[in-house]
Amino acid sequence: MKRYDTKKLIIQNICLLIPLIIYSLYKNGYLIYEKHLINFANIFKPLYLVLIGLLIKIIIDLVRYKKIIIDYELVYVILIGMIMPYNISYLIYLISFIIVYIITLFIDKFIKYNKVCFIYLVIIMINFMFNKYTFLTPLEENYTFSFTFLDLLMGRNIGGIATTSIFFSLVAYIILLNNYYYKKDIPFTINITYLSCMLIYYLITRNSDLILNSELIFGSVFVATLPMSSPYKEKTQIIESILIGIITFILSIYFNSIIAIYISIFIMSLIPNIKWFKFR
Repeated sequence: MKRYDTKKLIIQNICLLIPLIIYSLYKNGYLIYEKHLINFANIFKPLYLVLIGLLIKIIIDLVRYKKIIIDYELVYVILIGMIMPYNISYLIYLISFIIVYIITLFIDKFIKYNKVCFIYLVIIMINFMFNKYTFLTPLEENYTFSFTFLDLLMGRNIGGIATTSIFFSLVAYIILLNNYYYKKDIPFTINITYLSCMLIYYLITRNSDLILNSELIFGSVFVATLPMSSPYKEKTQIIESILIGIITFILSIYFNSIIAIYISIFIMSLIPNIKWFKFR
């Protein structure tokens, strides 16, 4: 991919993430504030988490290169802030992000992996060591809601702090389809595979709770397609995406439907490090 095309895709990705962040200020900010469960400053928590990552990235760039670099690391740090659980504390996020991010700068030279998923999984493990294990917001913990399909489509789901809008994730995917360098087969195949598995599961159990998974859609559109950690060959993209969809389904049923997609993407991103495995 040419440098100009890379920069264009980076900027496009960032622009498409903005509507999700803005919606999160409403869903995970204003609506909680309206019920007097948080103070006014915490309305902007989703934005703070994104800005923390950006600030750390900029500082590290200035130390290493004496200038700010426009690369995929910008997308990484924004995504990491967006997929965090609401109950992450600022201090835990700041300290753990700095430590893990710096560690990745060294291990990047030795192995290939999905950096977003790795940092995310390490940080939430650290967070859940100090906070209760939950992805619920204060509003979702204190109130019981009955949402329509439209509500869920717009984003009234449980998930990352700025990832729950299925509508904006789908709009982003449709726009990205027009970019030649975007790996459009990956999100489509992951979701079709997952939904196929869920359909079979529903026919057996009549349980439809996990069919509509906003985290799966967000993760498949923005995280699974990251160029440096996903395959380039179309056939390989299909095979890997099917495996991600199957693993995500299994983990969603038996572990956690929010974390599942990121564990799956991370596992599959490690495959190129197996020397005898010429999958990609």
